[in-house]
Amino acid sequence: MNKRRIHILYEHGKDYRPFGSAFIRLIRPFSHPTLQKVFDVSFGTDIITGSFVDAVIIDRLWRTDVTIKLAERLVNNIRQSGAKIIYALDDNFHDILPHHDDQRIQIRLPIVDFFLSQADGVIVTTPSLMKAYAESSSNIVVLRHALDERLLIPRPSTFTFNRSPITIGYMGTMTHDDDLLMILPALKEVCINHPGELEVQIVGGIGNQDTRRQIDKLPIRYVFPTQTEHEYPLFMLWYTGQIDWDIAIAPLKDTNFNQSKSDIKFLDYCAIAAAGIFSRVAEYPTSVRHLNNGWLVDNHSDSWVEAIETLLSDDQLRQTIATNAYTYLLSERILARRAGDWVGAVKRLLD
Repeated sequence: MNKRRIHILYEHGKDYRPFGSAFIRLIRPFSHPTLQKVFDVSFGTDIITGSFVDAVIIDRLWRTDVTIKLAERLVNNIRQSGAKIIYALDDNFHDILPHHDDQRIQIRLPIVDFFLSQADGVIVTTPSLMKAYAESSSNIVVLRHALDERLLIPRPSTFTFNRSPITIGYMGTMTHDDDLLMILPALKEVCINHPGELEVQIVGGIGNQDTRRQIDKLPIRYVFPTQTEHEYPLFMLWYTGQIDWDIAIAPLKDTNFNQSKSDIKFLDYCAIAAAGIFSRVAEYPTSVRHLNNGWLVDNHSDSWVEAIETLLSDDQLRQTIATNAYTYLLSERILARRAGDWVGAVKRLLD
């Protein structure tokens, strides 16, 4: 059987290195042994002139210096090669604008629309995104995130209780200041209730210095990998090998943009067997089974305080949630279990 040839243009920066989202959604899945048996896959920052492929997957904005002229040239070259175009998205760029003052996003929105208009098929990460882009494409599929088990350090089967301090962890990028600030009053109240007993750890970045000044009033510790471990594959090995949290938090404000967000942070917390607390927003209610593999809360300070305080005081519940979260990931949301979804999606889009 002849393999279909797929070339993936991952989103990248000036250093030509793939962005983390490109690793998660495209590079790791399409390099998985299951897909390698079905597709002949190549990866790069541009198409290879003179080589034949059945389809080119264009990731998000493709490159940080993208312009309409560059996008048009790319599409023209792909068409001349005879390949079909699949466009891959994980955000609703149209909903960024009311909440985002970055001129670069506004300039690039027409590029997203152009790629959508030219694509033979579209891959998105959530049903909300599928609905948002339904008018732009009639050939669209949802591929939910799955983690690559080859990047996960196995967690121990036993848990340590009564350790001091108890750790509450948060992982996020520099675009989530508002989400973290939303629950700052709850975090302050819990820390006041337990003086000297808690440590709040943050993996990632704070985008605004004013946010950091407010967060730093907590018993905070920022945890970072080494510079060589910042790229996604090595980061995940570091994260799942070194991070050990009792409770993990994932606040998410209820905005139109956030409603299209995936549950990737839930999977990340499952990977370290943490008892996670998640806003009842976006995809979290679809994946998080309340009081089983996570805790769902409304975005009210009292609800967050109740969830954190309960998990602090109930070791058995905390262990149950952590164990079930880890089991859920390994049984339902790793590539060894889900790689066939990518095979089916690409075949459907091309056929």
